[in-house]
Amino acid sequence: MRGRLNIRSNTGSETMSINWQQTQTDYAINLSGTLGLGAVQITGGAEGVIVEKAGESPLRAQSLEAITTEMLGYAFPASELLYWIRGMPTPDREVRIQRNTQGLTSTLSQQDANGQNWELEYDRYREVENVFLPGRILLERDQYRLTFIISSWEIPEGNGG
Repeated sequence: MRGRLNIRSNTGSETMSINWQQTQTDYAINLSGTLGLGAVQITGGAEGVIVEKAGESPLRAQSLEAITTEMLGYAFPASELLYWIRGMPTPDREVRIQRNTQGLTSTLSQQDANGQNWELEYDRYREVENVFLPGRILLERDQYRLTFIISSWEIPEGNGG
């Protein structure tokens, strides 16, 4: 997934470019223009996460949530985003979903792993490899508002539909 991410809170707003590649539980996220940090490479999986920025020692943690708590001041719902970014709820958790006239998720309300409730809105769906994926996703919790504007999706061969 490629696009832009805007993070807004009571203390300000920051917009960055995002390139997110996911294979099963492993991921690589490239952010640029992020939180005054410049380009950042985040790689992770079951063994933990590493955040790298040119000229600095890598940060290592057990989870992306742990690092985002340090960087952003709150635990970003990274584990849930594997599902939420595609308009799907996190498995095995209570969820409220509303669907549009095409049967696609328009709103989703679910708690993250820390018990924090997030409200999500989806629109601008497009068909990619026989799968309908959102072009805009809005996530809100308390004073935090995250907006993903997705310019392109790519589904590895054999993973569509």
